[in-house]
Amino acid sequence: MDLPVQNIVSEVDLKATDALLPLFEIVANAIVSLKQTKDVDKQEKKIQIQIIRGEFPQNVIVADAKTIHSLKVIDNGNGFTDANLKSYQTAYSRHNKAFGCKGIGRFTVLAAFEEIYIRSTYKEGDVWKYREFKFDPISEVTNINTRESEDSIRKTIVELSACHNQAIKDHTALSVSKIAEEIMRHCLIYYLCGDLPLIEILDLENGELAVVNDLYKQVSKEKERNFALGGESFKCYITKTEKVNNRKNHYLHYCANSRVVGSGRSIGKMNSIFSYALIENGKGYYLDIYVVSEYLNKKVYHSRNGFTIPQQSEHGLYIRDEVGSELSFDNIEKELADLLAKEYDDFVRAMQDRNIKELKNYISSKAPRYRRYIDREDILNSIPPNLSDEKKEEALYRISFNEKKNIDQKIQRFIDKGEITRENIEAIKKELVEKTAYDADNLAEYMIRRKAIIDLFNRFLEADQNGKYKLEEDIHNLIFPMGVTDREITYDSHNLWLLDERFATYTFIASDKPITSISQNKSRKEPDLLMIDHPPMFDNPISFAPEHSGEISSMVVFEFKRPGEIAHQKSKADYRWEFSELIEEYFDDFLYGDSKKNYRGSQVVVRKETPKFGYVIVDIIPEQLETYNIGKGYRKTPFGTFYKIYPDLNMHIEVLRFSQLIQAVEKRHTPFFDKLFRN
Repeated sequence: MDLPVQNIVSEVDLKATDALLPLFEIVANAIVSLKQTKDVDKQEKKIQIQIIRGEFPQNVIVADAKTIHSLKVIDNGNGFTDANLKSYQTAYSRHNKAFGCKGIGRFTVLAAFEEIYIRSTYKEGDVWKYREFKFDPISEVTNINTRESEDSIRKTIVELSACHNQAIKDHTALSVSKIAEEIMRHCLIYYLCGDLPLIEILDLENGELAVVNDLYKQVSKEKERNFALGGESFKCYITKTEKVNNRKNHYLHYCANSRVVGSGRSIGKMNSIFSYALIENGKGYYLDIYVVSEYLNKKVYHSRNGFTIPQQSEHGLYIRDEVGSELSFDNIEKELADLLAKEYDDFVRAMQDRNIKELKNYISSKAPRYRRYIDREDILNSIPPNLSDEKKEEALYRISFNEKKNIDQKIQRFIDKGEITRENIEAIKKELVEKTAYDADNLAEYMIRRKAIIDLFNRFLEADQNGKYKLEEDIHNLIFPMGVTDREITYDSHNLWLLDERFATYTFIASDKPITSISQNKSRKEPDLLMIDHPPMFDNPISFAPEHSGEISSMVVFEFKRPGEIAHQKSKADYRWEFSELIEEYFDDFLYGDSKKNYRGSQVVVRKETPKFGYVIVDIIPEQLETYNIGKGYRKTPFGTFYKIYPDLNMHIEVLRFSQLIQAVEKRHTPFFDKLFRN
């Protein structure tokens, strides 16, 4: 059967993350060759990588160096003996299977480079020989020279010429030190097994030299552990490296045929406890876990850049002891996470303590509605560590929602059964106590919202850097949206409690609506806020007033003036006018207008004896205006506000400053806020 090299190479799919994969393949082959070499001392075995640079990358914004144009890998291993050459000429050769070779690495190399050029001095029996040949997708293996060698020293040079693969080319623009780090990680299994020769990298452009083996001095061979899963055996090598540079993760590396496959996976994503560095004797360390298994060897792609293993098992099932079941990475990683949690129990407990402290601080300072959990370490331990505030909120809300749902279901089952026994009563009392805690949390959340509104109101009253204040409508909209009625917004959409808790429950509210639009009365006047309460049908005038027409029990009007301005004045030079002038006209339109209907067309009856309350809220009251109004019958309250009562009209008018309004609001809420936001 004819199997053209060109066809095999065309099937190799290299990605940006595979930029150094061709180099890894050649280095791994050199290591295998050196492992087979018996007449060279272990200390003398060596691989040198020479880098020939090309141009600067075209599409990579940040690069450490120019791209790689060509590579030379020189070793003093067995070389290209007749047997090795025959294997090299055979696709998917099994010649070195025992060493993890699959006979396809050279095709991966040709997917990136135009040609492989090889010169090898080797020993065949007692005779030293020299062989020179090249390998490319079109001509395949082309012999250039085979003869007896004048030298008696093992030396093989494998040269990769002209990188052409655009998917990886720009990503080869790596410094010598970075390439050394990548080779160190890729070849760590050989190091752990004691089979790693000396590996050095030389940049021919600038003479920079790096010794890969020096990097292993930073790596501590921590532990070796075995585990079984789904009838398959796995071994993991646990290494520990002191924290350097900007490293922030522990990594898991899957290996096949003694080589690391693909990029490392963050262990913190498998178990968020491992989102922090290990701390020992005041120093930080990160783990690198290398997993090997015959199962991984069988499942690796031919190109050795991935596995035919799903991320999740079918239907998301966790497979542990079921022999022959299809494993997934999630299965393997869960088992590894459990293993690591046991191995580093002290670290895990320290991280859990840290997480509990962070959660308690978050609840105390930002989410007091979950205060009932602050001493529930069973709950706090169930929340993963190292979460953002948004994720903390999400986790706490989910727990709260599920617990409340379970309590409500228990209460409902008790009601449905209707079995009244002492035991059942005691049980339901316990559930009701817990439900009260959840209801209190809802109240806490409502009070938190109020505090935010009060803080915003205070900010609105402050001038900005240019001395400008918020407009009247900004203050207005914070209390009640302009241009709407209570039929168009929900209770939670307004903040009338800022003015008075009683007014938030009035049955009719209109904001900046012409009186004619709510009563059929021909008036274009627009009070800032107008509220009407209707007479009771029973004893409770608020709860039992379903209609919005007929004789009303009280009427309230508010008038706001822009912060930063003095009280409304007829003339800048004349303060001789009464506060009541700002508000009386609105009451008059209801009292004496031709047609008294609400905005739905129903009759509205306002009489002289109907209680009428008018409120004027301003920023500054000039002394002359204050003196004038006191002379007209206004009185000053102990709180610094002004009021006047018109007995014949059953009308009460009160004038207060914004600062007085917000101070009153804050005093009303102080006991709640002190309790809710206590440290």
